[in-house]
Amino acid sequence: MSITFNRTTWIRLAAIVLILAFSVFLFFIGRQHTVLVDNKTITVNGTEVKALQLVEVQVNKLDALELAARDRDKFEVTGQTHEVKVVYTDSNWEEHVITRKFKIPLMQDMVMILIPALVADAQADQSVWLENYEPPTYAMTAAPAEETVITDDLAGLITEL
Repeated sequence: MSITFNRTTWIRLAAIVLILAFSVFLFFIGRQHTVLVDNKTITVNGTEVKALQLVEVQVNKLDALELAARDRDKFEVTGQTHEVKVVYTDSNWEEHVITRKFKIPLMQDMVMILIPALVADAQADQSVWLENYEPPTYAMTAAPAEETVITDDLAGLITEL
C-alpha cells in the first residue's frame, strides 16, 4: 500500500495542523489562574517589611479590592500576562500608584502577590513580590480507639456488692 500525496491529502494535513495550532493557542489564552493578593508583614532578604494600613489593589481590569493590614483576597484571571495596580497613601498623606506587569508560569494554578514587598521596591524583579502558592495539605488524624458499647440499659446500674 502506498500513500499518494495528491491535492486532497495535502488539504487534510493542512487542516489537521491548523486545528492543532489553534487548540494550542486557545490553551495558552484560556488557562485560568488564581492570583492571591496578600497584605501581611513579611521578611524580604533579611529585612522586615510592614503591612500597609490600607491599600487598593486591582488586577487587569477587574474590580479593585481594598485590603487592610493582614488581609488576603483573590482574583480569578485567564491568560499568562497580567497587570497589577496598587494604590496606597503614605504617612505624609501622599497617594502613590504602582503598576507592574507580571507573567504567570504556564502550569501554576495559584500565585501570590506580596503587596508590602512590591511597595517596598517597585522596580524589583517579579520573583521578589510574586511567588507560587501551594494550598496547605491537612494531616489526617488517627481514628479514635473503639469504645465498648453497652447495649443493656440496666448494665450501667448494676454495681458490685
